[in-house]
Amino acid sequence: MREEHTFHLHRYIYDEYGVTLKVDRMDEDKGAVKAYIEVTAHPDKFPGMEGSHITMGQQILSSIQGKKRLADALSEDLPLTHWRAIVEQVCTKTIKKFWEGAPVVTIGKQPKKTEAPYLLYPVVRQDAPCIIFGPGGIGKSYISLYFSMLVQHNLSVGSFIPKQANVLYLDYESGEDDLNDRLAALSKGMGLDVELKYRYCHQSLANDVETLGTIIAEDNIGLLIVDAKGAAVGGWINESRQTMSMYNALRSLNVTSIIIDHVSKENQDAPIGSIYNFNESRNIWKLRKTESNDPGTLILGLSNEKSNSGRKHPNMAMKFVFKDDEYGNVDTVWVSETEVEEHPDLMQDEPTHRRIQHLLRGNVDMSTGLSMPMSPDDIAQSLGIKKSTVQSRLSDGAYSGKPGWWARIGKGQFVYIPEANIPDTSEEIEPW
Repeated sequence: MREEHTFHLHRYIYDEYGVTLKVDRMDEDKGAVKAYIEVTAHPDKFPGMEGSHITMGQQILSSIQGKKRLADALSEDLPLTHWRAIVEQVCTKTIKKFWEGAPVVTIGKQPKKTEAPYLLYPVVRQDAPCIIFGPGGIGKSYISLYFSMLVQHNLSVGSFIPKQANVLYLDYESGEDDLNDRLAALSKGMGLDVELKYRYCHQSLANDVETLGTIIAEDNIGLLIVDAKGAAVGGWINESRQTMSMYNALRSLNVTSIIIDHVSKENQDAPIGSIYNFNESRNIWKLRKTESNDPGTLILGLSNEKSNSGRKHPNMAMKFVFKDDEYGNVDTVWVSETEVEEHPDLMQDEPTHRRIQHLLRGNVDMSTGLSMPMSPDDIAQSLGIKKSTVQSRLSDGAYSGKPGWWARIGKGQFVYIPEANIPDTSEEIEPW
């Protein structure tokens, strides 16, 4: 007997008997391991058979009575004297493989990685799930396609530095035509000839993991785009079991993933659904759309809500310019980066110290061109945040008195200081 094991797919080939048993879609529920078993015959051993298929069905692999019934049924379909031994061996080996998991290794003194742990810096960690979330219709598919292009063709553009990997786009929401046209428009805007692997999906990712594992192995896929999570968990967005099943499936595939997600009506600042959705992702980025005076322009802000590798990355903003063809369909899309500070709506997602810096830097006397001081009360009111939060940031030694940030002058007044222009604050200053 020969064995082949890939991801959750196990194949047992009995050349001596002329049969193959394939076991996949395994799941453990209340201590019982269930799986689908497909049995086929080898045409060279049974030339008189019409086709190779014998049977396929779900089996509780540890059920003694279930295994006996399966062996008896197989004996009726294809008379062999060893069916009970074959079924027992296949079920036992599969259970042990399922329980075995990954081998134990020793960590602590392994060579330290010398390369950046990103597939697409600074957005996507390598070999880990990354969430990009935002309201519906904001442009999530355009940004995921753009990132896919950079990775597929190893293109460093602006702040984005990729490692080359083949991309597979799993589409749970749109359709082949929609994604094809958007990719073609982005490709035209970049002056490239780009193609990506695409798959229309209609069942949960966990239930599809065996097929995906085969595709990933055959096409050497390094990045999965999951668009979008709600359908990928079968619609059970608030259920921890279905959410964890999706993440466990992704983990078993050992591939980097970008998971497109939505927001709830109650909270626009977090991906929708179970808390495990937040916990299991290594990087999480929120998309915010800001209004543009040009109807053919889309401005999207990206704010790093979670990073499991050091500090959160600075927020970014991207500009998408659309050109339609004569029929009103999108023909070309140009993509570029823009400054977050140029868009007041996007500044709301900036850290408090950056918002204070931006406010003070813009508080200029138009007649003299000099920066004007502001009090903590004025700053808090302008930014719509608590005075105590403002005071805490203003006194932070990482920024206070530093060029490019601010300094305290007079009685509780703060002013922006340009590079290498620190005012004298040695005078006695009263506390707030």
